[in-house]
Amino acid sequence: MLKRCLVFTTLILLMVALTAADILAQQNMTAKTQPFDDESAKKVDAFLSQWDKNDMPGGAVGVVKDGKLVYKRAFGMANLDSISLEPCDVPAPPPAKTQKVLCGKYEVFENRALKKGRKISLKVVVFPATGQNKAPDPVFYIAGGPGSSAIEEAPYVAHELAKVRERRDLVFLDQRGTGESNPLNCTFFNPSDPQSYLGHWNPLEDVRRCRAELEAKADLRLYTTSIAMDDLDDVRAALGYQKINLRGGSYGTRAALEYLKRHGKRVRAVILQGVSPTGQFMPRDFPQHTERALNGVLDECAADEACRPAFPNLRAEVKTVLERLLRGPVEVEVKFPPKGQSVVVRLSRDLAAEAIRYMLYQTNAAGRIPLFLHLAAQGNFTPLAEAAIFYRQRIVATGSTGMYLTVTCAEDLPWIKAGEGERMAKNTFLGDYRLRQQREGCALWQRGEIPKDYAEPTKSEVPVLSLTGQWDPVTPPLYGDLAAKHLPNSLHVVVPSGGHGFGGLEGLNCISNLMLDFINKGNTKELDTSCVKGIRRRGFLLKLPEPVKSS
Repeated sequence: MLKRCLVFTTLILLMVALTAADILAQQNMTAKTQPFDDESAKKVDAFLSQWDKNDMPGGAVGVVKDGKLVYKRAFGMANLDSISLEPCDVPAPPPAKTQKVLCGKYEVFENRALKKGRKISLKVVVFPATGQNKAPDPVFYIAGGPGSSAIEEAPYVAHELAKVRERRDLVFLDQRGTGESNPLNCTFFNPSDPQSYLGHWNPLEDVRRCRAELEAKADLRLYTTSIAMDDLDDVRAALGYQKINLRGGSYGTRAALEYLKRHGKRVRAVILQGVSPTGQFMPRDFPQHTERALNGVLDECAADEACRPAFPNLRAEVKTVLERLLRGPVEVEVKFPPKGQSVVVRLSRDLAAEAIRYMLYQTNAAGRIPLFLHLAAQGNFTPLAEAAIFYRQRIVATGSTGMYLTVTCAEDLPWIKAGEGERMAKNTFLGDYRLRQQREGCALWQRGEIPKDYAEPTKSEVPVLSLTGQWDPVTPPLYGDLAAKHLPNSLHVVVPSGGHGFGGLEGLNCISNLMLDFINKGNTKELDTSCVKGIRRRGFLLKLPEPVKSS
């Protein structure tokens, strides 16, 4: 059998060589100095495509002209490059401090289309399968953001997928522009000034400065999702995996759907949590989705035996808080840092609403919303102000903020029709500040090109398991349903009382077991989702904890 494969591969390579030689000859007839251009490369690519299959013998093709390698391509079960993985330490969940895994780097051209110029190094971490009966298809995790580091999140994701890891490697790639892969990091706030966290979403002077700094090491047009997913496929091939499973969360679901669109034949199964299709166009819909989620949480409070009597006039209090903030910022005394001295800050309607929105991201934080709004209606805005600062520090100011601008300024903001987002924000608690301020930031940023079909739905027969929190304020069940229309082998599960994440819910073993069962089977058939009905929130915070007395 091996002999037949070698003979077959030799014949293919001979035909490729003849094809390439014929293309070069045609070029030389027109201009002897003409390079092996993109059109010529496409012709050879097209010729190879009939053998570029997982079950075909592999081969590597190189075309040399005037002593220079002008074209290279692997097909079938072959790869021109590989990644050298070395043992390394990464953080581990308590009680351990570190754990041994494998780390490596992989170089790609920043400009993939030109295949020349600056190269960037991509950081890769592999958590090897822990069991003996290892499956050949690993799970690739794609982080959210855009701008989060997959490798920073790796220890926590690996803990969540510990049972999946018994049979499969877990692979974490820092997407170009994030983590340790030429990160597009910006500093937008002053860590010693709490008021700086309560201003513009992306302060414009800082945006200008950041762009100037980053352009010294990056072409900001070349860090879009589609390009990054082509990087991911290169890494897949370099690691020697023929097929992979994908696990994406938030923006990572958008990236996973784009990978599925571009490299679907390499995908065995996909898990999406908080589905963000490429046609979502953030932050156009944020106000109405936040309003929906907020109303859902308030309704659950009204139905809760402990929350309802604690806050009997909650709807009226929400209105009172909004009306007060619409008159102008309120002065609030906060602790900064949290255990530091008291300082006075000004809290605007925009930042108070933003704090509520981010609290809705996790069920446990959403359980504090009735209390915080009740206190604010009584004139105590301190919990809301401290929450606003906390989320600016922990969400907005973290990750690769330049990467966030690069992606959204190319893939989202340009496609929002004039006045559309503003109309959708009317009469909502959140309002349209985020759209206005993000648009101002994008006006100062470079805009990359995206494929013409980028916003089109991903259509695939690959099995997909989608998970959405019932009260998710950013990727509500609507988007999971929309994506599922074009994924006939998909299953969309809505998690009761869940937010963008599921922290604070009881019964989450159900979700872990569902993901494990799905990955093991590789399809959605006969998945038992009955346990989802047993998932519930742990309750609401009814009063602030007593301050710790110093001894």
